[in-house]
Amino acid sequence: MLSLKEKLRLNNPWTQNFISGVILFLTVGIYLAVIGLGAGGGKPSSAHVATITYTSIYAIFAVTGFFGGSIMNTLGPRWTMTIGSLGYPLYIASLWYYDVTGNEWFPLMAGILGGAGAGLLWTVSGFIQFAYAEEQDKGTYIAWQLFLLALGSTVGALVAFGISVDEAGLTGVPTSVYLTFIIIMSSAILVSATMIVSPRKIIRDDGTHLAIFTATEFRSEFKGCVKLLKDWRIVALIVPMIATEMSSALIPTLSAYSFNLRTRSLNGVLFWAIQIPATFLYGLVLDNSRFRRRVRGLTALSIALVMVIISWTLSFIIQVKYHLKRDLPSPAWDWTDSAFVEFSIMVIFTGIAYAIDQMVVMWVISAFSNEPRLLARYGGFFKGMLSAGLCIAFGMESGKVSYLNQTITQSVLMIISFPILYYIVMKCVPDTNYFSEDNVIPPQHVGSEKAQILNNENLDHRTHSEGKADDEVINLD
Repeated sequence: MLSLKEKLRLNNPWTQNFISGVILFLTVGIYLAVIGLGAGGGKPSSAHVATITYTSIYAIFAVTGFFGGSIMNTLGPRWTMTIGSLGYPLYIASLWYYDVTGNEWFPLMAGILGGAGAGLLWTVSGFIQFAYAEEQDKGTYIAWQLFLLALGSTVGALVAFGISVDEAGLTGVPTSVYLTFIIIMSSAILVSATMIVSPRKIIRDDGTHLAIFTATEFRSEFKGCVKLLKDWRIVALIVPMIATEMSSALIPTLSAYSFNLRTRSLNGVLFWAIQIPATFLYGLVLDNSRFRRRVRGLTALSIALVMVIISWTLSFIIQVKYHLKRDLPSPAWDWTDSAFVEFSIMVIFTGIAYAIDQMVVMWVISAFSNEPRLLARYGGFFKGMLSAGLCIAFGMESGKVSYLNQTITQSVLMIISFPILYYIVMKCVPDTNYFSEDNVIPPQHVGSEKAQILNNENLDHRTHSEGKADDEVINLD
């Protein structure tokens, strides 16, 4: 039996996935807490600039995400994620600057840099959760990363809520909130640079390695990325990828319009806190070994569909009932008003749907292969398309499309997504757990002695095959 020290060693796949989740906690989690406050945490008058900036972020994110797998396969996960982490504290600093000075240039510039960084960071996190997990753990690896992200967002929302709890006006968060967020985010740079290790050094608990990593060049990676568009499964999943996180644009905007600062801070806490248990419970559904793989996928999809229908229906009803329109004065509700109860229920269901819908899409993609380089491209492409959806969502908001029309558009995209996902799971998710890629080394308990022999042969191949020296093999640090 492995000791705790052996289980927590730095080159353990689970440890690397956990560290990736911690980096998401420190960067994306805090960033999403700011989005959850609406108006970039600033005064309601800051909302228009904030949505324009978010549109820029996700437009750049979509492009960077598309090529993120190629970049990561060239630079390696450590430096790709470290570079990606740099944009987050810079962006929060720009929001602070705008809130104080009213000058737009800094947030607009930081939005471009932040979008590029986000595409790189998310590509690495997706690669780790897709490629490092064994088949029976893929849902759990995804759940751990999203759990830590939700935890980070909850902590960020609690910080903002704790500082603004007595503020009943339509103001922005104080300087202390921005400073706290910048410090937290900056720590992720150090964690990434020191604790993310090369995939070649990853060793499972049974002693087997992840895969063979041969030398590559960016041109080959670029061609591999473009080749994704020839895979009909990936093309079919573009709509589900685009739709999966669009609610994170509309709901905080509605909250910022409808409530005072302390109540929208509380809404942010509710939105993220509910995702902590939701991600873990949903991970248990995706990895339930009592059922065949395809059955698990169909069950998980059905649960997600119900949550999505409830969340968007409640959003529609609340907007109609209370006449929430951008051209009308804000109702400036507080948590003491009766409307808060209904709105908070909608926020809770939306938080659950937000978390589990992206989980099931990622789980479906991860079922297509175990080949690490291909999974890196899948991860980058998924985040790129997700960002394209957020770009559309924030673009509609910055274009002052009515809240109701935004709700209808996003609801239709979500509903269209599910028949596609059901078909993909039925036709393309195999009930077998392992694949036939030549460079994927199976864990020792699959094929037992044969697997270990294959592992030894592959390790020897790294150094001696075709006369190549070890230093000619790509060092994905």
